[in-house]
Amino acid sequence: MSAEHPFPFLSDFRASAPEYAPVLEVLQAASQYELCGRQKRLKSAIDELGLSFSDGRRRSAVNPWQLDLMPLVFEPEVWRRIEAGVVQRALAFNAYAADLFQKQKILHQRVVPHEIALRDPAFLRPLSGIEVPNGEYSQFGAFDLIETEPGNWQVVEHHMGTPFGLSHVLQNRRILSEVYPELYERLDAAPVAAFSTYLLEMLRAQSDKINPHVLLLTAAAPGQAYFEEALIARHMGISIAQPGDLLVRDSQVFLRTIRGLEPVDVIYRRIESSALDPIAVPASTGQGVPGLINVWRKGKVSIVNAPGVGVADNRALLRHDESIINHYLQQGPVLRSVDTYNLADVDQRSYVADGGDLQLKPVQDHDVVWKICGGKRPKSPEALQRIARKHPEYFVAQRIPESRHLPRFNDGDFEGQAVLLRVYYILGKEPIVLPGGLARHHGSQHRTRRLTLVTDGLKDVIVPESVVAESEPKRSPSRVGERFSIGSRVAESLYWVGRYLERAENTARQFETLERLRWDQMASSEQRTYWPLLQAVAAATGKTKFAGRGRLPVDTLSFSRSLLIDRDEGASVRTCIEMARNGLESVREIISPECREVVEEMSLYLKSASSGRISRGRLRELCQRIVSEVARFGGTAERTMLHDDAWQFYRIGRFFERAMGTLLLLEVALPGIVESYRDMDEESADLTALLRLLGTLDAYRRTYRSRAYIDRVAQLVFTQSANPSSVSFSLRNLHYAVGTLSISGERNLGRHLLDHISELIEKLHAVSFINQNRIDYADLPKPEDLPGRDQIEAEIKKWSQHLEGIHVKIEDVFFSHQLAFARSPMLFDIG
Repeated sequence: MSAEHPFPFLSDFRASAPEYAPVLEVLQAASQYELCGRQKRLKSAIDELGLSFSDGRRRSAVNPWQLDLMPLVFEPEVWRRIEAGVVQRALAFNAYAADLFQKQKILHQRVVPHEIALRDPAFLRPLSGIEVPNGEYSQFGAFDLIETEPGNWQVVEHHMGTPFGLSHVLQNRRILSEVYPELYERLDAAPVAAFSTYLLEMLRAQSDKINPHVLLLTAAAPGQAYFEEALIARHMGISIAQPGDLLVRDSQVFLRTIRGLEPVDVIYRRIESSALDPIAVPASTGQGVPGLINVWRKGKVSIVNAPGVGVADNRALLRHDESIINHYLQQGPVLRSVDTYNLADVDQRSYVADGGDLQLKPVQDHDVVWKICGGKRPKSPEALQRIARKHPEYFVAQRIPESRHLPRFNDGDFEGQAVLLRVYYILGKEPIVLPGGLARHHGSQHRTRRLTLVTDGLKDVIVPESVVAESEPKRSPSRVGERFSIGSRVAESLYWVGRYLERAENTARQFETLERLRWDQMASSEQRTYWPLLQAVAAATGKTKFAGRGRLPVDTLSFSRSLLIDRDEGASVRTCIEMARNGLESVREIISPECREVVEEMSLYLKSASSGRISRGRLRELCQRIVSEVARFGGTAERTMLHDDAWQFYRIGRFFERAMGTLLLLEVALPGIVESYRDMDEESADLTALLRLLGTLDAYRRTYRSRAYIDRVAQLVFTQSANPSSVSFSLRNLHYAVGTLSISGERNLGRHLLDHISELIEKLHAVSFINQNRIDYADLPKPEDLPGRDQIEAEIKKWSQHLEGIHVKIEDVFFSHQLAFARSPMLFDIG
């Protein structure tokens, strides 16, 4: 240890915590400078991975993801007690949920007050009497614990309905072990990554099928939960669905996929029970899946965790935990709860009023609580107190004990900080407790709303592997079946990601070409020559007012800025990259992390490049960077993504947008060039510039080895199948991508789409202004041989409409299924 930095807190802590000795030896041997460097690397790793407590679409500095160098370490006997206590509590309160929705013996025997159970917002009477297999309501849950003194952990809260934070556990271990591997070389640390595998095996076991269709159901609302859900789904290899992705037909739940409707066997729900089905729970604030609860009631689909299990999270029950555990298991509690007071009880309410430092909480983290209490969720402690005084029956008060302070590295030194621990479990024939958990510094309120987390920082949690090996579950290898189709919403998102990235690359490359021409330094004659090209770029990016102006602009710098970095401009490069980023965030379970990082870097670069003075040189640099980064994304996606249906929809979007971009540019540029065309064997500057805009100048030279002539340019960009920027090349790749999906779909609509694309490829050779008969090009085209401006405009516009027709068919066949639905009988049968 460096003499200049003795870290006195570590020295004092070490004497009272022998289990931390290996970690402290490593930390105390490092200098302050080295530890600060490691902490900085932790932050960089978090930023690079895009770890966030937001929904991924917004970056927030209010509640950043912070990971501490110092982990939380357990002694074997302490962890054994926690493990036993977690399993005991999970079994007892699972039995409570099953009893409450069945015979309600616990109420008849007055083990807990009737009003606590029956007034609970999570108690949904329409769910009563439904048989849950093996009575397992909460098969995956968690408990929040606090260490009041060394080795003594008490329960603060239950999370048996929709436990949050598992992804944070997995990521914290990954990051800290990469940044500070020396810590783990000295520790007997149990791995945590296998827990997601156990979770998947539990979900698959809910169905009798060899290869059940399992998916994760999310609320689809922006929030912190989506990051968690995407990572868990990717780890388990399952799809994420939103309520609108599912429908009930013939007493079966179906997912809308690119191949039509596919039955769903197991749903891992991440939304409240009350929001699952607007028919079963008419007062639900969520959209839900009409008829879902009835399908579940009939045993045609398994839902994990079972709807209604949120009753076990009622904080008013914590005061009665000893009675509940004894009632169902005939045991005393291994882990006790912190002191909790039910404000519905007059005596307890009076005690709380005089009780000093107590923390007010609603009985449930449901929005319905605030609706019942007459308003929105309070934003201040004072507002919370006013609501609790008016509606005491929906509130409890907890005395959170002073927690044992653990070392935390902050601002170059170690200080003491209280810690809360969330421990996760999986029930079943062999209950499993995650060897570790989510540890967070407890310096402030740790909750804002359901499924969210506010924290002063996180810690990795180390449990001895030797302890876990004693109770490691024995699992037989699961059988692997065929992969299921991707959902229509996922396919549509990837399709638009491809379109937005291609659009951004097109615009950046075209403006880089135009900015090199230096419009402000051109003579008037030169400006008139290049004006059709500038109009074409403006029209292709939606700036029709600029494209249609009668006078030549004096300068184009402000126009270039708006279409490159203006976030309020719908077709700007910056907006396109943001839209692609948002699209990837909505399918984060499908894409590779490396792909997401590339787009994240582009988004951050554009944000920083948009500040300050923007010169022409800066804009050219920005264009070059975006063209390079989009190409890097394509290479990264090709190397790191599975080349499955998801990959093909990204490619379909890119090639469709490329063909449309070429046609939109030609629709304005080519008629203007034809109008000024001369039959002289001289270099055509405007045709050469057009080739540069399309990225095909080198392809033209290699193909024709001549100066630019109008019919040759037209042939290159329309029918040359080897030219990556041609309409033919894009259509052929579209045909291939759609063909790899092996889809016929309902009423053979997929086959019709392929046939339609094939017909368009054939028709390309009949484009009126391409002379297909002149093979040797011995004669130069004469102006009188070329169609007029109006004819060329009409021809290209017709092809743009052909492509729009492809887009409509793609939507109908893969996304909305409108044609199939229009031809089908009644789709909904919720009975």
